[in-house]
Amino acid sequence: MLKSIIAGVVVMSIAAVDLTACVPNRKEQEAQAVQMLNEKYHEEFEIEKYLGQESMSDYYEVLAFSTEHPDILFEAKAAVDGSFITDEYVASRVCRAAEEQIERNLGGLTGYLQVKVQAVSKSIDSVQADMSMQDFMSIKTKNRFAVYLIYYPAEKNIAQAYQALANTFAGLECMSGNLKLYITNEKVLKQVQAYLTETAKVDYEFDEVLEHTEPVTLPFENGVIQVSETQFREMAGDYL
Repeated sequence: MLKSIIAGVVVMSIAAVDLTACVPNRKEQEAQAVQMLNEKYHEEFEIEKYLGQESMSDYYEVLAFSTEHPDILFEAKAAVDGSFITDEYVASRVCRAAEEQIERNLGGLTGYLQVKVQAVSKSIDSVQADMSMQDFMSIKTKNRFAVYLIYYPAEKNIAQAYQALANTFAGLECMSGNLKLYITNEKVLKQVQAYLTETAKVDYEFDEVLEHTEPVTLPFENGVIQVSETQFREMAGDYL
């Protein structure tokens, strides 16, 4: 009887070892994702963070960046068997270019500003990572955007603020969606900036950082803010 029990334990141990050997470890999956991204875009990529593999799923997720653009983080999902990889690299590059354009457009705002642009749909069947927003929207014609402006004003001037915001999407007239303006202080602005250096997208943690700041939401269509100056004064007059 004792021999049978021992034999059973040995068999179970061997089976467990064999099963473990069949499951790629984290380092192997990270290396696989890097290789697939390198081959897809002909750039060099690195993994910022391993995001995990859900139980019983056939794919895993990582947070990655290109060594050519180390400050642009994006998420990628890769099959365990290496049969596919889907990622948000192109959309992240396009949105970063839009952020830079918006920052230039808002040069008339006095104070300090952090801009974050997110496409609602981030996946795209293209390896042209340096495409323009216009080219991106010609492929994803129904896509919309969430634009976050975290603003620490140097002075209160609501008329000046509205005129600057009316120019937000100059050169980006193909964009539509919602602009969320957070008017806050220096401390919170720095917290948001620190948060955005560590994540690829806005999520619940972003809301936690700004939990005491109510956004002023300005819908925009084809680059045009859909709120009049009078309406804006009613919405943001207490803050600007």
